[in-house]
Amino acid sequence: MKFLLKHFYLLIILIILFTIGSAKLYYNKGSSSTALKEAFIASGATLANTEFYAWAKTEKSFEELSKIVDNLAKDMNVENNELYSRRLIGNDMIDKIEVIGTIGRGRMVNICAQSARNKKDGEKSYISLSLTLGPEEFELERIHDNLINVLDKYKIEPELNICITGYFEGRMDYKNLNKVSKKILKSADAKKVNGIAENNLISVSAFAPGIDNSILVNGKKVNMNLAIRYNSYEDRTYIWLATPVITVEY
Repeated sequence: MKFLLKHFYLLIILIILFTIGSAKLYYNKGSSSTALKEAFIASGATLANTEFYAWAKTEKSFEELSKIVDNLAKDMNVENNELYSRRLIGNDMIDKIEVIGTIGRGRMVNICAQSARNKKDGEKSYISLSLTLGPEEFELERIHDNLINVLDKYKIEPELNICITGYFEGRMDYKNLNKVSKKILKSADAKKVNGIAENNLISVSAFAPGIDNSILVNGKKVNMNLAIRYNSYEDRTYIWLATPVITVEY
């Protein structure tokens, strides 16, 4: 009897350990956009906008890329209004195509591709797509999936950057800046990798297990970047939260 009980308890322990391991694995494969969104909500800031930026290297010719850019604009239903523009730029160095416009709810979109005219060995062409959402829209998961799906249609495997911008009215002192920073890191279960702090600025690089796209900085994994800065002209304290890094000027 004792023998059976011993093996029964051992089986229970193994089941618990397997469940914990599976949950951890699922969390690590979770949506980057969801983790970033929840971390921003934890900050308590007012949403200003969100930007998705995707880019990829490719061996496609400029003619192929031009067709893809036009097809992407069509697939994304870029509106033919006063904000729409399609430009072809060519010189001795590069060929470039850029489509700028809006899609539903005033989202701004920029689709661009360029290719060097005299490519060196191993040199590739580039294609990029940026999509900016206003403060009234925060469905990051759906936008993220739609963006990946439309790029996958043309066999484009992009590097993806997501940046959320928000703000607090007035100037926050260092104590409150630090408190907001800690709330964000705690929400994402993120560990600080490095950072700087000045009178009106905090900038932190961190690693969060729920975000799957990371880069190496001085040999350490980083997949979350946070910056908080006071803007005296608007009397607002702005916050930028991005994965893997902030690519906009702050």
